[in-house]
Amino acid sequence: MKESSAYLCYCGLNCKLCSLIATLPKQAKTLFETMQEDGWEYYGQELYPQFPQFWEVLKDLKEVGETSPLCKGGCGDPECEIRKCAIAKELQVCAFCTEYPCERLVSFTRRYPFLLQNNDRIKEIGLEAWLAEQDELAAQGITNKILRQRKPD
Repeated sequence: MKESSAYLCYCGLNCKLCSLIATLPKQAKTLFETMQEDGWEYYGQELYPQFPQFWEVLKDLKEVGETSPLCKGGCGDPECEIRKCAIAKELQVCAFCTEYPCERLVSFTRRYPFLLQNNDRIKEIGLEAWLAEQDELAAQGITNKILRQRKPD
């Protein structure tokens, strides 16, 4: 497993809480193993002509938690303006920017309403302590989806 700081996105998201890392690989592995036990790799294409493509995607999904390049490696939107800005300014996270919070980040909170709270918390307690808190959330099964559904404090 990668160290906690590798999961940090420039915007203040934590990839460990993303369904692509947190839940989909386990679910894909379960589905893959169930289908494999039933012999789908041998007859799936007879039922569904597009099955070989599905099977390859399912194989990839079950391992994405280990193979994902994460945000700082290029996962997600390749045109992400937040990523481009943070790289240009050589920032680990938006919380450390002199222009925080900028319109790019505020705009992204429509999708992830807890981002400003994440960045504020990083500024308040420091990155290492925040990452430890995030590890605890991940251990509890909390995902970004759950955080998006919570009411703001």
